Amino acid sequence: MGFNIGQSIIHPSHGAGKIVAFQEKELVKGFQRYYVIEFIHNRLTVHVPVRRIDQTGVRPVMPVALISGVFETLELHPLDLPDEFRVRRNAIDKQIHSGYPNRVAAAVRDLAWREASKYLTEADKEALFEARTLLITELALALEQSWELTERSVDDAIARAIRDRQEAEARALEEEARALEEEERISTDWPFPVALPAKMSEAAD
Repeated sequence: MGFNIGQSIIHPSHGAGKIVAFQEKELVKGFQRYYVIEFIHNRLTVHVPVRRIDQTGVRPVMPVALISGVFETLELHPLDLPDEFRVRRNAIDKQIHSGYPNRVAAAVRDLAWREASKYLTEADKEALFEARTLLITELALALEQSWELTERSVDDAIARAIRDRQEAEARALEEEARALEEEERISTDWPFPVALPAKMSEAAD
């Protein structure tokens, strides 16, 4: 896949950037051509060999057709992340640096849920900040709108997801409480007189 100067791209680790130039460098085996990529939020410039661009996971900004799917992911019921730190961090890192917007969105949603329902370590907070930055930056580019407006849309979607799960858990607790009340009611009705079979009655006599 080739890119042009001025084209916006997404790097799986660094997020949104722009191809600002081509550059040739002389190596032992001859000259090699590089993309010069400047990244928007961390003021980083990276040189990526043109012939290896596909291997790095660099891709174009998501098409408009995929945006609705990203917001659907944000609004799904959040999943509980593992409590064991290393397992959780490994799973989140894989999502954030996968290069797939839906997986980044899932990481943002689930970390936000953990923040609302439990707590986040400092490493978790850094991961959430990174994932949010990657996601919001790409969505803003795809939607051709401001960071602030995109951030508001993302936060609203996550808030709905968290609220829906909280309400679902509240309903489940209410149903469990009603079931326990019913069990207690039934238990207080027992024992009640039961007619013994004739043979058992004679044996008792």
